[in-house]
Amino acid sequence: MIYRKEYFPQFRESDHTGLVGAGGYFEYFQDAVTAYMHTLGKGNDTLPEDYGICWVFTKYKLHIEKRTGYDSPLELASWVENPRPSVRFHQAFTVSRGQELLAKGRMESCLCDLNVGKICTPQDIDYPTDTDEGTALELPPFQRFPKTAEGMELCYTHTVRYTDLDKSRHMNNQKYIPLFLNAFDLDFQTGKQITDFEIHYLRQCFEKERISIWRAKREHDFLLTGVKEDGTLAVQASITFREEACSHA
Repeated sequence: MIYRKEYFPQFRESDHTGLVGAGGYFEYFQDAVTAYMHTLGKGNDTLPEDYGICWVFTKYKLHIEKRTGYDSPLELASWVENPRPSVRFHQAFTVSRGQELLAKGRMESCLCDLNVGKICTPQDIDYPTDTDEGTALELPPFQRFPKTAEGMELCYTHTVRYTDLDKSRHMNNQKYIPLFLNAFDLDFQTGKQITDFEIHYLRQCFEKERISIWRAKREHDFLLTGVKEDGTLAVQASITFREEACSHA
């Protein structure tokens, strides 16, 4: 099954160019992949109450071809790439305008028992066996990041607030995206477009915790890390930029 949805982009999803960029595309990404599971009746809107289990999103990988404007609708699509997954689900995402692909991505997720914290199987939620598309997305595999912030530059520190939280009472995955986008100021971002953004979630963050954001320049991208006050790595990412004049999709 491929979930498809027509969506009109909104100005609130724009970046400093007035167009939809990485931040907006990540919002579409999460909307599409969660809507897929909701359509099956196996989303986080019902799983905690029905089974005491929830989806945990562990990794996102987004590739952006170009920014987009607001003058025509987009099509969001999502499907599960690996048929009959045993533990890890790989869910694909695309956003397009007509025949033009604007962005694509992959999310890794798993099921977790809320009471004991153990990983669960699809059978534990009676996941249907005849819905997964099994169509692979043309996208490189997830990276392996070094599990250290050694040698990185401190950008700033963020305190987790009420509006960062979701139903699980920890920081929502989408709230980490602006944390890393804010590691680069307007002067740096002007005249550039993010082409690739990959993020790995390592530890949950809770209200009033402080997360320090670090970055380091690599040959082709930037490595970014969010670190708790006790030195625990909470989240890691890589962002790739290209020089580009702002243009309308």
